Amino acid sequence: MEILNNIWIAISTPNQQLVNILIVPICGILENILTMYLFLALLNIKATRKQKVLYVGSMSIISIINFIYVFNLLNPFINYISMILLITILFKTSILKSILASVSSAIIFALTGILISNPYIYFFNINKEILQNTVIYKLIYLLITYLIISSVIFLVKYRNIKINFLDDIELKNKYMILCNLCLGFLTLFVQAIITFYYIDTLPIIITFFNFIILLAYFVLSLFSLTRVMKLSSTTKKLHSVEEYNKSLHILHDNVRSFKHDFDNIVTTIGGYVRTNDMEGLKKYYIELEDDCQKVNNLYLLNPEIINNPRYL
Repeated sequence: MEILNNIWIAISTPNQQLVNILIVPICGILENILTMYLFLALLNIKATRKQKVLYVGSMSIISIINFIYVFNLLNPFINYISMILLITILFKTSILKSILASVSSAIIFALTGILISNPYIYFFNINKEILQNTVIYKLIYLLITYLIISSVIFLVKYRNIKINFLDDIELKNKYMILCNLCLGFLTLFVQAIITFYYIDTLPIIITFFNFIILLAYFVLSLFSLTRVMKLSSTTKKLHSVEEYNKSLHILHDNVRSFKHDFDNIVTTIGGYVRTNDMEGLKKYYIELEDDCQKVNNLYLLNPEIINNPRYL
């Protein structure tokens, strides 16, 4: 009984060193796993088991080293930069897609933290120092966060919510998306500082409105990006229609030319038949055969044959 009492005292008393030993490594790994499954589901990235293990292992090691040796305010930047590089290298994605994976995951984690931090502090009647430095409070807080994130991942997979418009957009739109993501990342960073330093002094109503405003900002940003992507897709379709229309015009001109030549051939043959000039008809027929042979030789100009000589 005394052992259990000592354990309870240890985990319910503020102790930053104990939090670092018990919570940071395990929860760091869990957070990297959830983050990975979140951006894989959102961006429809296909990954093998080896890629997943390498990402979680590498990111966990970087996070722990970063936590131990780097100043707190620089931790998010280093983690996100490392995350972007690892996603690009391990999952073979573009830089833009990697940035979107990093920022979208950060947005969801940040919104979850903003949503539950203040009510959690008020419910347990504690301050942020106790929350950050006490094992039991920190553990419960993280478990609630991870439960919400797991629910989001399940919802994304169940509703088949995917961000899959990045591969078919123009370069100028990619720059616009990149600027939007950078602005979103900066907003998240400022909100993280506010949450970390002032969460226990802000009224719950302020926290709630802050969450609503952030959520509205990101929803509107996603909506505007979706509209831009639809506009880009429509522009490409219109371009395809224009090309198809040009092909129809060329085909129509060819048909008209063929009709004109065919009418001339029929008229000429009719003239020989009406005059009963069989010798002339035979000569004309031989000329037509020569012309047909020359046209048949043009078949060798077929692009399929030129590009694939094995068809010869």
